[in-house]
Amino acid sequence: MIKNIHHQILENYFKRAIDSYHSCIELEENSCLFNEIAKSASDVQLERDSIKFLYNDMRSENYVIEIRLNLLSKESNVGYYALILNEENQELDDYLVFNQFL
Repeated sequence: MIKNIHHQILENYFKRAIDSYHSCIELEENSCLFNEIAKSASDVQLERDSIKFLYNDMRSENYVIEIRLNLLSKESNVGYYALILNEENQELDDYLVFNQFL
C-alpha cells in the first residue's frame, strides 16, 4: 500500500512537470525555442527522468524539488526540461536546456 502511495505521489510530480512543459512551449513568446535545434515541438517526446529533493545544506530543513524530463527525438536526446518547486509545491522556476551537439 505504501509503495502505491509513493508511486502516485511521484506520478503526480511528473504529471505536473509535463503540464508545465506544455504550458511553457505553448506561450507565444517561446514560439522560437525549438528553432535552436531545428526541430518542432511536436517532434519531441517526453521521458520521465528524475525527481530530486535538494537541500541548501545538511542542517537546513528548507529544500526544493526538481522534476526533470528528458526531451527525445527519433535520432537523439535533444535536452531536458526541469520544473523547480518549493516545499509548499509552488512553482519557483522552470527551464528548458538543449544539448549543444545538435
